[in-house]
Amino acid sequence: MFKFSLLLSTSLLACFAAAAPAFAQDVPAGADTPAASPQDDAAPASASPARAARAPDGQTPVDGAALQDIIVTAERRFNTAQKTAAAISVRPGAEMLRQGRYELKNILEDVPGVVGGAASTVATSQGSGTDNPAAGLVIRGVQPNSGAGGSATSTSSTAAIYVDDVYNGIGGNYDIDRVEVLRGPQGTLYGRSATSGVVAIQTGAPDASAISMSGTGEVGNFALRHLTGDVNIPIIQDKLAVRASGNLYKRDGYYSAQGGAVSSEAFRVKALFTPTDNFSALIGYAQEFNVTHSGGVSIRQGDSPTDFIYTPQEVGTGRNHFRQYWANFKLDLGPVEVTYIPAVRTWYQNATIVARGTVFNADQTIVTPDDKFVTHELRIHSAPNDSKFSWQTGAMYYRNTLNTVNNLYNLDLGRFLFKDTTDKTTTAAGVFAEGIYAFAPTTRLTAGVRYDYTKVAVTQDYTSVIGTTATLRGDQGVRKFNNVTYKARIEHDLAPRNLVYASISTGFSPGDITLTTGQDFQPVVQTLEAETLTAYEVGSKNRFLNDRLQINGALFYYDYAGYQTAQINLTPENPGNPTFRTITVPLRSYGAELEVQARPWANGTFSLNASYTNARYGDFGIYKTYFSTQKVSGVPPLQGNVAYDHRIPLGGEATLALRGVVRFFTAHDRSRLTQEWADLGAGPYGHVNSQALADFNATLIINPQFSITGYVRNLTDNRFLPDGWAIGSVTPSMTPGGPLQVSTDRAALSDPRTFGMIVSFRY
Repeated sequence: MFKFSLLLSTSLLACFAAAAPAFAQDVPAGADTPAASPQDDAAPASASPARAARAPDGQTPVDGAALQDIIVTAERRFNTAQKTAAAISVRPGAEMLRQGRYELKNILEDVPGVVGGAASTVATSQGSGTDNPAAGLVIRGVQPNSGAGGSATSTSSTAAIYVDDVYNGIGGNYDIDRVEVLRGPQGTLYGRSATSGVVAIQTGAPDASAISMSGTGEVGNFALRHLTGDVNIPIIQDKLAVRASGNLYKRDGYYSAQGGAVSSEAFRVKALFTPTDNFSALIGYAQEFNVTHSGGVSIRQGDSPTDFIYTPQEVGTGRNHFRQYWANFKLDLGPVEVTYIPAVRTWYQNATIVARGTVFNADQTIVTPDDKFVTHELRIHSAPNDSKFSWQTGAMYYRNTLNTVNNLYNLDLGRFLFKDTTDKTTTAAGVFAEGIYAFAPTTRLTAGVRYDYTKVAVTQDYTSVIGTTATLRGDQGVRKFNNVTYKARIEHDLAPRNLVYASISTGFSPGDITLTTGQDFQPVVQTLEAETLTAYEVGSKNRFLNDRLQINGALFYYDYAGYQTAQINLTPENPGNPTFRTITVPLRSYGAELEVQARPWANGTFSLNASYTNARYGDFGIYKTYFSTQKVSGVPPLQGNVAYDHRIPLGGEATLALRGVVRFFTAHDRSRLTQEWADLGAGPYGHVNSQALADFNATLIINPQFSITGYVRNLTDNRFLPDGWAIGSVTPSMTPGGPLQVSTDRAALSDPRTFGMIVSFRY
């Protein structure tokens, strides 16, 4: 660890200034844009799709009032966001860093239809790290799958996160070039778990044309210390380059300096070799070491949903380590182009989580000494040409081997609620293909198909609270899942700047198997079956007023045939000793999304991003009493943000860039309530009211190489119960009409007001 810290610190200090984090990939609005053909691999890995003149800090060019086009590759081909017939949102890395938004949950906070971000806790336990970052991501009301209480990690999620084209890749929170969010099933384009959508993160690429470096230093309240930077070195001019980047992040807890404190050390190096015009090879290594703390303070609701009681408690420590090796080979054979991406990722975890409060007192230890992921992805696509038909096809192989020990000890009972030792191997393979046919220069049809096969093999020893041990061995612990999914889309250009489209697509998530505690406190096998999603979408993308006004919108309807969870607690009256059962519930979700940008003058931009989502469960059957409402919790019906950006020239090269934003969401259930609890009047305790939060940041751009930013997030220090808080117990008052006694214990509310200063420079 010392050698790693020394190496990272030296690298960052050498380039400490550098900021000019990566730019959004803009092209002038009036320029020719790439055709809609599958060609994302056509250019060398070092080449940006378009590098037009841009403002030195990565903001939109200031040479006119027209909005700029942004090149995207989330559909595995170069295209502009406005000419991509899908609900896609792009967030440039430079802007996110300047606004103090580098965690995925913050980057995605203004993306319509998206709730959450990279998961930091496992939904099935009191808290720990997770090896599946998409476990915290909800897109258009489709919740991520969750295993049973005490189950192992690596449960397949409904959404997928890709970093540099690697499934669940690491290092997506620094040296970011851009983040692209595709909503809707993407199985005909991506290798795994792209049922509800994809978050595709691209980090800075090596550039063999010139030496460059950038760096950012940040300080803020809660003892925030953040240092990030990169250096790019050409080894052989225009042939070979190496890019190294790193990230150091430390912060105290929001409610207790030690409890809730986090620190992260990350490092990545990529080497790009382009010996000829038709071949390139990128080799990469990345690692990330995280330390988190639980406890320090227990936060309990008082006599009202907005009254909180803070109680000091012990502190637990958790550590997880990621390492990743990957490559990206591209070969242009003329009529076709081939991309091959192998990757190996390992994850280690050792965590002790403390829980102290009125519901129960417990210590949870989770050790994952071995968690290895191997992926191979092969893509072949037609070369860019003037043909009416273009296509791409691919295959992916995925294998995860996992060993984990997960024990939860209840101090009040003086015994383990469960003891779990699991060895799990997941093997998956998929083949997919997609083609685009242009009936006319203005009308195109896209069609795709995918086949998936997944095998889950579990060897498990599980001891329940009464001391009974059960095992899974051999064929008893094996489950197999397969399915065929498809996509069909028609798009039409009403005018050069006006596009309409309609699509139908399906998605597939494999199931799982685990042992957990059943209703009679005996160990029981829980099986999650495969889940399928059918998605309907119509949308339109438009530019008006000489590219000064952009209006994009989409309507969607989702039919999720069997949202499943093995986490239904059948003994809610005894939260300190829960029992679990698998439940399958249909889920329907429909809504609308709107993204508006307006530039009435050259130095000012207004933006509005908003979404309406109505997500509801279907028939609960015999489990109706465990749900007081059909509404899906944690999904605000209406959410969005309104922002204004303004640039003030100060003379010479100096510019002051100002940004103000108001984020909002409407009232919704933050957690599931039983019908009994709702009848007792606990509804307000499982509810979060409508909220509005304001952010502001100001950047002084002294010259193209140096800038200083000050920012504040949650300006009014608005505090509320976040989604996911569960009610532990409900007790009626002994006095008729008296207050309800509600017990909930957690270690965090919503994020408080944070502020800081960022100093950046580049060379």
